[in-house]
Amino acid sequence: MKTSILTINRLETTLRSYSGTSHQALGSSVPAAVSVLFSVTNGEPCVLMIKRAASLSHHSGEWAFPGGLIEDSDDSALHAALRETNEELGIDPDQIDIWCQMSPVDTSTGFEVWPYAGRVIDEVALKPEPAEVAEVLNVPVRVFIDDVSKRTITLIRNGTVRSMDAYAYEDRIIWGASARIIRNTINIVMNAA
Repeated sequence: MKTSILTINRLETTLRSYSGTSHQALGSSVPAAVSVLFSVTNGEPCVLMIKRAASLSHHSGEWAFPGGLIEDSDDSALHAALRETNEELGIDPDQIDIWCQMSPVDTSTGFEVWPYAGRVIDEVALKPEPAEVAEVLNVPVRVFIDDVSKRTITLIRNGTVRSMDAYAYEDRIIWGASARIIRNTINIVMNAA
């Protein structure tokens, strides 16, 4: 399937009409929420990703979506995703148009991550928080469709060996929950009738 058919309009139309499937949470999961934000950069749809700062206690140095833990003071998971996006990147919630809530993804580290897909205004002024964000990148959506970008990586944690899907973009590898979230998002759009 050609990547050129996956336009920002198709992303928006399909994801706006999406209603997530049911999900059985892990009993001990810590709830978190992220923003999967699309925009148009250099004429093509991209998704905004961050490299988490090396000093963070969880998932440090990994490519992720802006977001974080759902706190007691948050009105909802969506509120948490928007609050964390603002704290990490300085993006005001009014610069984001949320299209849908997607099914959560459980991580091997005990988090239940609720993704919210939407669009951030093109060429938004970002103010990354250095204590949380090491790098910011607009990854072209084609990266998550083209077979040439797909990888399988092996992770050994606590004596358990796991193989998982990943994506390569330039010198970066996107894997784990972030890879599953973007794969799920792209699959929703590509499989829509």
